[in-house]
Amino acid sequence: MILVNTFYAYNELRNFSYLIFDDQTGDAWIIDPYEASPLIDYIKKKGLNLKGILNTHGHYDHIRGNEELIKAFQAPVCEVKNSSVIQLNGKFSIEGLFTPGHTMDHTVFLWKEGVDVRALFSGDTLFNSGVGNCKNGGDVNLLYETTLKLMRDIPKTAFLYPGHDYRRRNLEFALNVEPENKAIREELKRIEDFETEKLPASTLEDEFLVNPFFRLNSKEIQEELKTENNKELFVKLRSLRDRW
Repeated sequence: MILVNTFYAYNELRNFSYLIFDDQTGDAWIIDPYEASPLIDYIKKKGLNLKGILNTHGHYDHIRGNEELIKAFQAPVCEVKNSSVIQLNGKFSIEGLFTPGHTMDHTVFLWKEGVDVRALFSGDTLFNSGVGNCKNGGDVNLLYETTLKLMRDIPKTAFLYPGHDYRRRNLEFALNVEPENKAIREELKRIEDFETEKLPASTLEDEFLVNPFFRLNSKEIQEELKTENNKELFVKLRSLRDRW
């Protein structure tokens, strides 16, 4: 069985790193290592074989742990580009999907069972109830196109594993622009007692209910931001969130 273990960095940026491993063979891969030490300790404790490191993009907080992991395990940084595939075992794989916007080099990773997408490791492209910013080498117009692509092409049943924990703050922003959305209030209440590392993974279906960047057809959001044009609305939402 393929398992996913989440590592939360407890830093100001609230980074998540992910260890994916086969509990039968012990083969393992790491996505976006921020802090190497807990990953190294876990891999050694479990007797895993680190096969490679995957980075969604080149920002330092997503590659910070690479050097120590390479030194500890001689594991390569894998260049998984658009449509490139890493076979985890006979049944499961990871496929790269190019998603420019937050940065121009951003790639997300699809965890697939056969042809079916089980989960999306979204880096800084898509967050719980939000999307990435474009302040450091990004393009909001490309992020809009990328977000539409994810909404269209990724099944709603897929679980979302983002690069940071911004869930509570994003939900508060979402409620600000769509105050009559009961699903947002319910989600805020549901997660209030969870520690960050134990927050349950959402699905893309959940995002369609509470993520304002997925809800561009909401009349309430359109009235709040005074436009019905989806692209203009997306850009306005991102600008508002930048200042939130």
